[in-house]
Amino acid sequence: MKCKGIIAIAPGDPRMIEVDVPEPGPHEVQIRMAASLVSAGTERAWVQGLPNATPAYPYVPGYCCAGEVVKTGKDVTGFQPGDRVASFAVDVGHREIGNVRDLEVVHIPEGVSYIHAAFTSLGQTALQGVRKCQIELGESVVSLGLGIVGMLALQYAHLSGAQPAIGMDPMEKRLEIARACNADLTIDNRQEGWEQKLLDATNQKGPAVVLDNTGVPKATASACQMAADYARVCILGCPRGTVDFNFWRDVQKKSITIIGAHAVDSIPLHESYPHFWTYKDDASCFLRFVQSGAILLDPMIDEVVNKEDAEAAYRHLIQYNKESLGMIINWQEA
Repeated sequence: MKCKGIIAIAPGDPRMIEVDVPEPGPHEVQIRMAASLVSAGTERAWVQGLPNATPAYPYVPGYCCAGEVVKTGKDVTGFQPGDRVASFAVDVGHREIGNVRDLEVVHIPEGVSYIHAAFTSLGQTALQGVRKCQIELGESVVSLGLGIVGMLALQYAHLSGAQPAIGMDPMEKRLEIARACNADLTIDNRQEGWEQKLLDATNQKGPAVVLDNTGVPKATASACQMAADYARVCILGCPRGTVDFNFWRDVQKKSITIIGAHAVDSIPLHESYPHFWTYKDDASCFLRFVQSGAILLDPMIDEVVNKEDAEAAYRHLIQYNKESLGMIINWQEA
């Protein structure tokens, strides 16, 4: 069987082509996709082959999907055809049908749309990082870099009792979205005087927690520099290059803790532990937050494109439109 899917056939050259759909393996769930979310920062890096993101081509971009179970492998339990599910669909990405490991598939609760469920993998990405920071009630938190992960991390910090929960980004559009997503304060870190504004908001100490969502090496240095003594700095965005700064001055002397928080490589596989949850547990937690209205997603959705228009829209987003936040591909028939 074949279906349509987006494949980068060379660096910077994504196309919608026909791809094979094999039978699901023993521990795989085959899903007919209803919606997939473009993780713009990560996918732009891998499709274009940026530092620390140099795949072999052809390359399958994307990993944030939701849809309906078609069939399951022989050793899969807990899923059956017709179930509504969300998944971390690496190696499947943006395509009509794909096979996903059962460990990375979760049920979508009642009342949560496929479009919202497509955010699940980025919801898990942000949640596992915030969880590792062990935010205490009343601590000041900065979410640095307000892409989708940064917006979600900001909302989790707010839910964890951060006071204030601060969104920081150089794009006014994203600061506006952060304010719609319950930020207590937003700061444009390209404007003169932003450092003093941050100090004023944190009792002249700097934030107790900084979540670096940028993937920009210079921003990692900035995150450590702005942090308070004894702060935690969580690296949620994957740096696209080498981080080079004065470690003694910005980390050691201030007794800062740096937390590595990769969404799939720094979490347990089968069992959750305090501050370290599995993909399934964090993903299900995210969906419950969405179901209850505690996590807001609509402000982050820039556009929903049909599969017929997906190649052109995807190419524009990856190559040119760096201000776009959330693009959903609708795989269902119009």
